[in-house]
This record gives sequence, C-alpha cells and structure tokens, in this order.
Amino acid sequence: MKDECIVFTWLSPDQPGFLDFAYRVRSLAQHYRTTLVSPYALTQPEFAIAGIEHLVLPHGGSRLGWIGYMLDSARLIRARRPACAVLLHSMLAPLVLLAGSTPVALYWNEHPSRFTASPPGHPWLKRVARNLALKLFFLHAAKKADLVMPIGEAHQQELLRIGCRAERVRLLYMGVDATFFQHRAGKMPPNKDAPLELVYNGTVNQLRGRDVMLEAIVLANQKGKIAHLTIVGANEEQLRYCGEYARHFGIGDALTVCGRIPGRDIPGILSNADIGLCFMEDLPWWRFNPPTKLFEYLVAGIPVLASDIRTHTQYIADWYNGMICQYDSHSLAGAIALLWERRESLSLLKATARKSGEQYLWDRIEPEFLKSIKAIARTNRQASSSERSTLSEPNGVDKVSKEA
Repeated sequence: MKDECIVFTWLSPDQPGFLDFAYRVRSLAQHYRTTLVSPYALTQPEFAIAGIEHLVLPHGGSRLGWIGYMLDSARLIRARRPACAVLLHSMLAPLVLLAGSTPVALYWNEHPSRFTASPPGHPWLKRVARNLALKLFFLHAAKKADLVMPIGEAHQQELLRIGCRAERVRLLYMGVDATFFQHRAGKMPPNKDAPLELVYNGTVNQLRGRDVMLEAIVLANQKGKIAHLTIVGANEEQLRYCGEYARHFGIGDALTVCGRIPGRDIPGILSNADIGLCFMEDLPWWRFNPPTKLFEYLVAGIPVLASDIRTHTQYIADWYNGMICQYDSHSLAGAIALLWERRESLSLLKATARKSGEQYLWDRIEPEFLKSIKAIARTNRQASSSERSTLSEPNGVDKVSKEA
C-alpha cells in the first residue's frame, strides 16, 4: 500500500490560476495515497485528479476562519499521522508548529509580510503585534519545517538569511506544463505591418498594472494602430471597467478582455501572442514573488515586457528574452513603440525566450520535487496503523469524495 500524504490548501476562489498547485497534487497522487484538504469544495477543473480524496474542512476566508481551518487541519494531521503533510501555501506556515511529529513540507509561494502588513495609520500596538506575528507564526515556522520549497531566488535568499537550515531549503520554481512549450517557427506574420499582439494573463486590478496597460495602449496607438492587447482573467467587475475604458478612449479595436478560463485553455490563448505583459506595483512582498505568467510566457516562446521590479529583472534581460521598463504608461507605451520599430527582431526574441524558459518546465522540476518529499516522508513501517493517534478527526468534515 502506498504511504499517505495529506495536502492542505488555502486558495482564494477568485484567483485566476491554480496550475502550479495542481501540478504538485497530481505528482503526489501518483506516488502517495493523497488527500486534498481545503476550506471549501475545490470544483476547479485543475483539481479533477484521478484517485485523490477531497476533504473539506469548512471555514470562511476571514482571519477567524483561517485560524479555525488550521486548528482543524492540525487535528486531522494528529489523527491520521500521514507519511507527510504538504502545505501548499505560505499562508499555512503556522500549521508547521501544530503538526506534531509528522514531517511537513511547506510551499513558500508568497512572502508572508503581505498577510501581516499594517494599513496606513494603524495604531502602534497593532503594528507591533503584526510584526511579532510575522516573525513567530511565519518566519519561525518556516525554520521549523522539515522542508521549505521557495518558488524563486529572492525567497530562497530570505529564508537562508532568517536562519533556515540550507539542507531543508529547496528552490523549486512553480513549473509550467509541457503543453505551453510550443515549437513555433518564430517567423513574422504574413503582413509585417500587422499590429503587435500583446497578452496579459492573470489578476486584473489596479495594483497589477491594469490602468498602466490600458493607458499605454491608448498612447501607443495615437499615430496609428501598432498594438492590440488581450487581457485574460478578468472578473465581472473588471470586464465592465475595461469595457467602459475602451469605449471612453476609443480603443475597442485594440483591446480584447476575457474572463477567467481553465488552465488547460491558456496555451491556446498564448499561441498567437508576440509579447507577454507582466506589470505590478513595487510593493515589498511582490519583490519576492515571481508571477506564474512570466514563466508561462517564456515556456510558450513569448518575450516578456515587464515592469522594473526584482521579481521580473531576475528573469528578464533586455533584448534577450524580453524588455524591462518603468511602471508607468508612458514608459510602457515607449517600449511597445520600440518593439514595433524593431519588430524584425521578434523572431530571435521568441527563440531565446523559449530557450530561457526550458528550465521552468514542470517535467524538469517534478523529479526534484518528489525526491525532496520522499526524503522527509515516513514509510509505512514508521507510521503503521498501530502507531496512529487515538484522536478523532475534526468535527464538521464534509463527506470525503474520491475522483474516478
């Protein structure tokens, strides 16, 4: 019988992408009896994975709901005593401190300062409390994990700086499925004067560069249409906002906005793109978190036009696999105009983008991921049924389902 692995998630139903989480669950399911735990039913097609059990510990998304979910999760770990527990979000780091003797692997995908940041004007005592929470419940917990899996170099360096043992830290990029790896010839379209096809896939809001991108399209096309932008991942509110913006500024023929789509459909959206956009405000926590779309663009052979923030500049070099510009609409419009003027270079840019993206293919990352999990997991002999805790599973657990 396979050893048991329990995977815990804390994912927003509104987030546009789940692929990097699904890659890991699917890999674990091939080697372990895998239970996927969540605070709500995971109905996204990415998690329709054969053979896994879905277990819901129903809690809301509030702070109290988060605490309750972790307490119930800790009770589940102690009751089942699996070979290992995998925490698929850095938001779940405090669970490391509650897991008892069960080996724990922590996916370090977001900097925890995002969760503990104090709003402007927050009282001094509350700021101190949030800072203590950051250090104790997240950073200290990371040091106690049997395995920490940062998604980028900035995270890795920070974890080592705070005192995580180097042998417990494994840099594992988020990964991109091989379906993104398109063997395009990289040739110019038949009409060399066709507008550049720009694409943005991800969260659509002001902090993620929505207004910068929209205004840049207006500016870039003032003297003639040189660029068309496709935005993918908008919710209903953002669809309305972008539609009204396009009507007001007369860029309806230069803008296409789509809602959220299953991960399996993203490669098709990217297939005709010339340039992929990555824009976000320079907030402290985002200096650590490279966006999934950046790697998806590269693997798909799409040069990346990105804002000047560390999580972009670590991976993108001017005129090698993309371009870096300032986080403002005029800088972005200027970069688009420059790419238009030098559009004969796109073929080479696409080829080098695809080449630089090969290291981010999940097929190349998966073996190291599984090796790292295996190194900490207990065997059936070490965690036999006779050793199981007599604690009961948490109350309020929804009926377990198994995917066919």
